[in-house]
Amino acid sequence: MKTFRGLVALLGLFTVASCRSEKPAAGRESTAVVPPAPPESAATPGTAWDPAVGPILLVATDSPTRAFVLRPHGTDQTPSVAIPHPASVTLFSRSGSVQTADLPAAPDTSACSVATLEAAPPPRPWSVGFIGGVVAPVPVDSTESLAPKDSAAMVTWLNRMASGLPNDSAGRFVGLPFVVRSIWRFALPDGRQILVGTLMRQINQEATPLQERTFLIGEQPPRDSGFVRAYSERSSGDEETVASTELVAALLLGESRRATIVVARDFGNATGFGLIERTDAGQWQAVWSTTRRQC
Repeated sequence: MKTFRGLVALLGLFTVASCRSEKPAAGRESTAVVPPAPPESAATPGTAWDPAVGPILLVATDSPTRAFVLRPHGTDQTPSVAIPHPASVTLFSRSGSVQTADLPAAPDTSACSVATLEAAPPPRPWSVGFIGGVVAPVPVDSTESLAPKDSAAMVTWLNRMASGLPNDSAGRFVGLPFVVRSIWRFALPDGRQILVGTLMRQINQEATPLQERTFLIGEQPPRDSGFVRAYSERSSGDEETVASTELVAALLLGESRRATIVVARDFGNATGFGLIERTDAGQWQAVWSTTRRQC
């Protein structure tokens, strides 16, 4: 079974170096007052799963016909709602496309439960899936679909937001340039732009290279051309095991159509998945996550 590093390769990474001294893209600097986001996710496994979105979350593996089966509880054990067998599932891609398939059965209740999907014709590539539930897709633009000018502007804003975060307590990464690895952008129903990205800084020690990984969500305030930080996660450590967070899909969940992103977290030797949701106050918060899965 492939690890999340294979999933990250499918999502497509984009690497471009940019220093913190870089000037912001054209347009005035945001002056909106947004409450500061916590430097790290406060998510705990198994919290705040909304039954309105269905009994499980499916995440694509390295094949469109196979899916990780993620259950509401952090231990991925017995779900609170029974899963019908067979079940009709709705599959959403990161680009916003929607398709259906059948889930004949979830094979077990282990932390690495993988199921086979059936459809005629076979499913096309997708990102996440649900059984029933009130879910709507949000199309996401990635680096590949952005114009070079837009990509450069997004890199600048990501660097600006990352530079405002506290450094690690030892100050090991102070002064090092950020490398932007991934960029995603999407629009809320009201037209407001959301910018999501992952950045890295590295200390090239010969024996044990160290890396710092930063995951950011920036939100465009009303009547503003820039972005302010609305959520962040940061981790550092050995480059083989440091945690890295990537966007899998963006969605509107439940009757209230809460803007939510599905993320995958790679811990080197394990993988986790989670939901980060936008609050009414314009902040984003981690509301649910799985335990680490060594699949």
